[in-house]
Amino acid sequence: MNDVTTPKRDKTAQGFTLIELMIAIAIVGVLAAIAVPQFSSYLARARVSEAINYAQSCKTGFIEFYATRGTFPTSVAEAGCTTITTDNIASVSVTGGSSPSIVVTLANAAPLPTAIRGHRITLQPMGANSALATQGQNILDWRCSTRPSGTGTATTDALDLVSTACKQAPLGS
Repeated sequence: MNDVTTPKRDKTAQGFTLIELMIAIAIVGVLAAIAVPQFSSYLARARVSEAINYAQSCKTGFIEFYATRGTFPTSVAEAGCTTITTDNIASVSVTGGSSPSIVVTLANAAPLPTAIRGHRITLQPMGANSALATQGQNILDWRCSTRPSGTGTATTDALDLVSTACKQAPLGS
C-alpha cells in the first residue's frame, strides 16, 4: 500500500503575528495623527480662499465701471458683483470716494475656524507710488488685506489662513 503522508506546514507561513498587526496599526495611527490636522488646515484655508476669489472676481466690474464713467463704483450693483451669502461669506460691499474698496465679510459661524470668523477681506485699487488710487488715476495694482470687523489687526492665527498677498493692513480706513 501507498503511504500517504500529509505535508507538514512550515511555522513561518502561518500568517501575521499579533505583534506585526499591532505595529501596522500603530503606523496607520501615526500617519492619521499627522494627516487629519493637515487636512483640517487645508480645508480652513480653502474656505477663506472662497472669499478672496469672490473679491477678485469683482475687480473686473469695478475697473470697467471706473474706466467708462471716470468715477469709482459706490455699490455692489455698480461694480457688477452679485450679492451672495454662503457658509463662508456673510456679505459683500463696494465703496467709492476717497477710500475705494471691495470688501467681503466672512461669516461669523462654523464651518469657518474661530480665528477668522467675521474678518473682512479688502481689495483696494492702487495708483502711482503704491498709494491708494484716487479719482483720475490709473489703477496699477490691487492691495489685498485682512482684518477683523470694526477696528484692530488680524491675529497670527487668522493670517495663517489667508494667502500671503492678503496679509497686509488696509490703507486709509
